[in-house]
Amino acid sequence: MFDNGHGDRLSAIDASFLQLESASAHMHVAWSAILSAPEDGVIPSIDAIRARVTARLAWVPRCRQRLLPAALGLGEPRWVDDPDFDVAQHIVQIGDGDDALDPARFAAMRDTLLSTPLDRSRPLWQLAFIPRLSDGGMAVIGRVHHAMADGAAALQVAMLTLDIDDAADAAPAPWRAAPGPSPLQRALDPFVHGAEMTTRVARDVARACEHPRTAARGALRDVGRIAQALAEDLLPSAPGSQLNGTLGPRRTLVQHRVSLDQLGAITRGAAPTRNDAGLAAVAGALRALALERGVPAAPLKALVPVNMRRAHEYGSLGNRVSMTSVWLPLDLTTPGARLEHVHRQTARFKRSERSEGTQTVLSGLGLLPNPLRAPVIRAVAPGRFNLTISSVPGPRTALYMHGARLEEIYPVIPMAEDQTLSIGILAYNGHLHFGLFSDPDALPQATRLAELIDDELRALLRARRPRPPLPVVAPASAGPLGTYENRSAVLSATGPGGHT
Repeated sequence: MFDNGHGDRLSAIDASFLQLESASAHMHVAWSAILSAPEDGVIPSIDAIRARVTARLAWVPRCRQRLLPAALGLGEPRWVDDPDFDVAQHIVQIGDGDDALDPARFAAMRDTLLSTPLDRSRPLWQLAFIPRLSDGGMAVIGRVHHAMADGAAALQVAMLTLDIDDAADAAPAPWRAAPGPSPLQRALDPFVHGAEMTTRVARDVARACEHPRTAARGALRDVGRIAQALAEDLLPSAPGSQLNGTLGPRRTLVQHRVSLDQLGAITRGAAPTRNDAGLAAVAGALRALALERGVPAAPLKALVPVNMRRAHEYGSLGNRVSMTSVWLPLDLTTPGARLEHVHRQTARFKRSERSEGTQTVLSGLGLLPNPLRAPVIRAVAPGRFNLTISSVPGPRTALYMHGARLEEIYPVIPMAEDQTLSIGILAYNGHLHFGLFSDPDALPQATRLAELIDDELRALLRARRPRPPLPVVAPASAGPLGTYENRSAVLSATGPGGHT
């Protein structure tokens, strides 16, 4: 259960997503959920959905809070209760329950919604309910601003409508918005924030003086972590790529899923993980896309967020993330080599402390004065990564909404100003769900990625499948390969080119 959080100040990392947002780079994480038809055949009304969400808003108080900017922009915004909160502005219905949307119309509606930024004058989330699809199912499109939640935390907002079974509706708890700060409090807030930071620094210095050896060891360790993160993740520029260019405001989402059994067949008995196989499949698909366009298949630098939540922090909103980089080996010509290259990188990262170093650097943004932070972020961020690939933790059990089973859920990851593609990956219901999110004007070829990912996974499966033993060929006198018939048998058993 959450604390109320009224008056909480955004962390430097949370605030950075506000500063990175622009008219073309919308900083909301999102999801596209597909549900079966309810077992009783009764489609829930929008009023019933709103009533259930209202009864649960006490679980996530931030959903009734909006941003209050700091006076003169000299500090971070604070979360404050919205006295004008109206659940009808955040739970909306698109389409008529009597009008079933075919796949093309649903995709157009979904893409329009995902191309629209959230209104910062209200709480930064929205759930859009689509009551009927042409296959008889339903859909929910959810959006949460990245300043409010990262991909893992956004599931808390999704659970306002979802259950592990068909739960009964509860009566909403009484709620009244807490009063906001007075004009004097707002005017003094930047100075209070500065005093808090000074006190915190003084406390850390005093603690270091009490235990100088421990402090010195910790400082050296931090320096090592930061140096490694800077050298391997933050400072190296990404190579030029078809994926980078001027980002427009329009978005399109390609939904694609693959069976976890298929991935298990690729990784079974081997060191690579399912995530490694997913990354390798993306690398192979992007390689094929480059070759189709006549572009050199050069390595790409992907930003991969890392969940840094401790056990007691699960269930909290905000961002508890760091990041690493993974080089996608588009230059390697075989699926097996690409998978092994990806696995070596992820295994090495898990043994390192680069994520802690990156987290320290990102947290250090809070030491910069607020007016300077946005220019620094905008100056440093471009050109560091070609795309973002985020593996989002999915629900571990089947979920339902008003008796309808959640069948598919596709994560949507925001793109930075200079990126035209992001990829979210989420495991649920026996499948790995790929949310392929792109700018359709800058990268229209992205719609091909789903098919190319399937091609790469099939190639990986063939590469990892044990080959049958070679047939025993009786010696013959017609040369080193025996008779013509025996030679043909050997070549057909080894495959094209004679490779085993």
